[in-house]
Amino acid sequence: MAPPNAEQWDADACTIDLPATAATQRVLHESVGHLYDELATVREESDGDTGLSDELFEQIEELYVATAEESVASVELAYELEERYTSE
Repeated sequence: MAPPNAEQWDADACTIDLPATAATQRVLHESVGHLYDELATVREESDGDTGLSDELFEQIEELYVATAEESVASVELAYELEERYTSE
């Protein structure tokens, strides 16, 4: 089977299940705090629509608090990788 013509992208979904240990939650707490700060900066400095809704910030805050309290029962990260195909 030949790759798609021209430049096309194909997404590959991935999931990571992390143990909900105290160490994992400490690291997530720090990371989520940094993520919140960076996204808030982008939203404040942007003139247009960033796609960063109030609901997203509320969800990030909820995760931040939960990881601080070490009350997270399970941690699953889901993301998609894009693969680029070019015609030769």
